[in-house]
Amino acid sequence: MRKMEALWAYQEAEVAKNNVETEIRSTPARQQLAKLHKQLKSQQAVIAKLSEDIEAYESQLNKLTDQVGKLEERLQVESSELVTIKQDEESTAEEMTELKGDIERLNREISQGVREAKTLLTEIEKATDDYQTTVRAAGKAKKEYDLLRVKCEEEKEARAGELEQHDKKLAMLAKSVDPVLLERYNKVKQHHAVPIAKIVNSKCGGCNMSLPMVMLKKIATTDGIVECENCGRILYSGDE
Repeated sequence: MRKMEALWAYQEAEVAKNNVETEIRSTPARQQLAKLHKQLKSQQAVIAKLSEDIEAYESQLNKLTDQVGKLEERLQVESSELVTIKQDEESTAEEMTELKGDIERLNREISQGVREAKTLLTEIEKATDDYQTTVRAAGKAKKEYDLLRVKCEEEKEARAGELEQHDKKLAMLAKSVDPVLLERYNKVKQHHAVPIAKIVNSKCGGCNMSLPMVMLKKIATTDGIVECENCGRILYSGDE
């Protein structure tokens, strides 16, 4: 077997193995597993975000509750002082007016704080409901995911022998391939899944570009690597 024939045979064996691996990855169970994996990641992100939101809302609510509590204490003091002023004949109208203004301001601030607290409570309740709903959905998806993963492993195991045979064939063929050619093949493979392209009607079978006659002659007379000037694939005449 000549050098390029050996390399071509190696590629055909590798493609055959890749086809089996693609079939294993493309079963309905495997596709559903990938879909559920993506769904679980999304749900976990939502759960984490909702947890952060709830914690932030509760922190805001605690601060607001503390502020309102202090305002109510001040209101109680100001209200008591107003009662005292009203009973004190020496108190001036200006003092009473100023105190009443303070009390009105405190009432407005307390009312505003209460409204904000109610809004935060609503946000907490909504976020908590969403959190619990998402956790339940994620739990259900995780159970389905675990069952599918077992099925996928069984499918893979069922074809393990087939893959092993492909590996043995590849190992055997690799021994007949020129190490220099195999090294170049693997480098080209970094850019093209199928590194070798057969010449079809004087064109590169990979990119379909017409090949000049001088290159065709070189390929026909050289038992080594000639690469397509357009796509970089290794060209193979198939006539050796």
